[in-house]
Amino acid sequence: MPVVTDISLSGDSFPLGHLLELDDSFTVEFERLVPTGNAVLPFFWVPAGSVDAAVEALDDRSLVASVEVLTEVENRALLQVEWTDAVNGVVDALLETDGAIVSGKAVRGSWKFRLRFPDHYQLRQFTALCTESDVAFDVEGVYNPHPPGDESRLTSVQWDTLMAAHEKGYFEVPRRATLSDLAAEFDVSEQAISQRLRRAMNVVVAGLAFGESDAPGA
Repeated sequence: MPVVTDISLSGDSFPLGHLLELDDSFTVEFERLVPTGNAVLPFFWVPAGSVDAAVEALDDRSLVASVEVLTEVENRALLQVEWTDAVNGVVDALLETDGAIVSGKAVRGSWKFRLRFPDHYQLRQFTALCTESDVAFDVEGVYNPHPPGDESRLTSVQWDTLMAAHEKGYFEVPRRATLSDLAAEFDVSEQAISQRLRRAMNVVVAGLAFGESDAPGA
């Protein structure tokens, strides 16, 4: 079942990060797209008043094969970029896991993305690939299978706890990890870990069974 996650990462963790250095108020907003080859993230909006500086900055990057201004609408300009084969990091991770950018923007030096993956396995693979590439990001929410509202949202703490439990073998038979092991890793009580896992599993199971959740996201 598809899974959606919200992540945030620093400006320099993404191929377009240098654009954020042009001006403190510079913003970038991506067009929704499923990445395919070097066509990944080809369309994005920048402020019309900064379009010349943005094009010049992109032309000067080895990761960019070409850049073109497609149109200007009101105070925004739509750019199209073709990447070289050298692009890596988050982009490579998206390509490897069939990830799709539902929405994305950059404001005040950081990136925020809503990503969709075919299933939880591909999301875990995306996380692993980013870790291998030394790309750090924060998980701000995980939705299963879509984000209709806060009631179906896994918090970042719930997601981290659920993933740690899975990776350490808490759900295996026989178990390779106990509540005590997980509690020690997160430096909380066993009761706190148990509550996190129950709430997270409630959201996940309700999403799988009904396509939404009545469970609280706290």
